[in-house]
Amino acid sequence: MLTRSLLVLMFFLATGTAQQQQPFTIKIDTQLVVETVVVKDKDGKNLEGLTDKDFTVTEDGVPQTISVFQFQRLEDTPAPASSGGAAQPAAEVVQPKIPTQITAPPPGDSRYRDRRLLVLFFDLMNVSPPDQLRAFTAADKFIRMQMKTPDLVAIMSFSAGSVKVLQDFTNDQDALFAVLQKLIYPDDNDNDTADTTAAFGQDTGEFNVFNTDRQLAALQTAVNMLKTINEQKSLVYFASGLRLNGTDNQAQLRATINAAIRSNVAFFPVDARGLVATLPFGDATRPSPGGIGVFNGNTAMTSITNFQRSQDSLYALASDTGGKALLDNNDLAAGIVQAEQAITSYYVIGYYSSNTNLDGKFQTCQDHPERNADRKIGLPPGVLRGQDVQQIHCSR
Repeated sequence: MLTRSLLVLMFFLATGTAQQQQPFTIKIDTQLVVETVVVKDKDGKNLEGLTDKDFTVTEDGVPQTISVFQFQRLEDTPAPASSGGAAQPAAEVVQPKIPTQITAPPPGDSRYRDRRLLVLFFDLMNVSPPDQLRAFTAADKFIRMQMKTPDLVAIMSFSAGSVKVLQDFTNDQDALFAVLQKLIYPDDNDNDTADTTAAFGQDTGEFNVFNTDRQLAALQTAVNMLKTINEQKSLVYFASGLRLNGTDNQAQLRATINAAIRSNVAFFPVDARGLVATLPFGDATRPSPGGIGVFNGNTAMTSITNFQRSQDSLYALASDTGGKALLDNNDLAAGIVQAEQAITSYYVIGYYSSNTNLDGKFQTCQDHPERNADRKIGLPPGVLRGQDVQQIHCSR
């Protein structure tokens, strides 16, 4: 009897010790909604000095309590001149350490405060080498001559079936030059094999028949990597067109656009082909067409239509995310400048949603109920008008 009592006591002591060693964890789920708002007067100038008392945020008509309020002031002064010289072969350049992800700032970190975040995204799988060189030259021109003090630039690429971060956000022009030189003068084995450790590690053969979906999915991967940064971001997408195949790519197109809006990213596609003068029957790289279409104009019209369709998709990416596409322009650096000028001083407003019904439906957000219109989450940023405020761009 004594033995049995001793065993029971030892069991309870062991159970109590195990419970004491188990860490105590409290799990709290909250939903922080962050809005970026640009306020301009009737002259188009940014309004500064507003406080959280000047904004009323409602969600589906229900007032919300503003918990986060910041003002991002961007002063556009020319960036200091870089010591970088003309592009040299990669063998003469000390290559920087390449990150694998965009660094997420820890809580309380203000590294992106009063900064403009620009991402240069190079599609190396679907852009011809001459177009790639034009894109690299445009990026070099922007960094060397047009970069401003608040600008932080990141460089990403899509090659060998994966999205790679070549340079995290930085204003170090020399580091950016080194990455561009690596792209201009790549190693012989840079694109031989896919990097399965990168963010988008799909095999080339697996998506060979879904090339457009693969391009859009790569963009979706890129914007998801930027989601951890609350500030506004502009992604400059260098591509040689992007043609949708009927309705087959609509689902992926919508998924990419929704991901960009939720990550507070605006697309600024740049057609790296520049201004193209299309020959009616093709250039010397194509065989001479035959059939009646040569005489009635159908062949020439089909060629022009296909080219325009490849630009329509770029335009859709820009318009649906609040960006702007640069088409039919040989100055590709102008597309980066557009992305730069699109981000001006703005307010960051955050609130913890009181709506606990996570049913997946779109909800509407307002900045002031008596002087604006609703905008659904997942649609392009709306233009809201008031008596003392000319326009407010609201993105979520």
